[in-house]
Amino acid sequence: MDNHDTLLFKGTAYYYSRFRRGYPSFFFDYLLVTFNLDRHSRVLDLGTGTGQIAIPIAKAVKEVVAIDPDAEMLEEGKKAAGEKKINNITWIKATAENLPEKIGSFDLTTMGSSFHWMEQDKVLRSIYSITNINGGIAIVSNTTSIYRNVNNEEWKNVVRRVIEKYLGERRRAGNSYYKKPAGRFEDIIKRSEFSNLQIYDQEYTQEWTIDQILGYLSSTSFASRRLFGDRIESFEKDLRAELLKLNRSGVFTEKTKLEALIAWKTQ
Repeated sequence: MDNHDTLLFKGTAYYYSRFRRGYPSFFFDYLLVTFNLDRHSRVLDLGTGTGQIAIPIAKAVKEVVAIDPDAEMLEEGKKAAGEKKINNITWIKATAENLPEKIGSFDLTTMGSSFHWMEQDKVLRSIYSITNINGGIAIVSNTTSIYRNVNNEEWKNVVRRVIEKYLGERRRAGNSYYKKPAGRFEDIIKRSEFSNLQIYDQEYTQEWTIDQILGYLSSTSFASRRLFGDRIESFEKDLRAELLKLNRSGVFTEKTKLEALIAWKTQ
């Protein structure tokens, strides 16, 4: 996938900031302990989006540098941080492949559901050169996605069927189509200079209302509102009706799992 596709998430930032579920607090506690982060630490967040990692972790460190190529995402992130009175995040419009010069060194670099879109080997080489000894990386994802229905939850099947009714069976990715990663992230990390690869995972449960499901879909590259054009209201009406047929309460439970690939710079 072209990581420079500027239309990939066009028009999604408002919804991304408000409806992406982010990551649970226990994961941030884990990162702080694992990398010995404190008020002297600097964190780099690549593909920050609207700050789902940058904002929570900023509360515990000296500075977070949040990088994203999408200006709309960064503006929403700044707003969210301002509302929480967090002022130690530096927001920079750039790609992960072309980091600003003199950006400094970091104790941790995080990538939350963004590594897929990057030139992965190049990015890891670049990060390694600016990582402090005993610092490292955390590539984070969770299974919240209509297209990763690992527990065969029927409400997700309903959502996917209605999306396919309007957009076709092939999964969209902005103006193009989704391509599976060329290689496993674990293998990409193993061939980098980072070492001591560990996999952290933790299952948890969360609830979704229909409004939250619709908001989440509007934040994605595969079901953003612009892809539906003037059919967006029909799509949302259809989806709401189908979900209510399944459960009149309009509340749905998801079993999800957070996974993080952790590796270090040890020399």
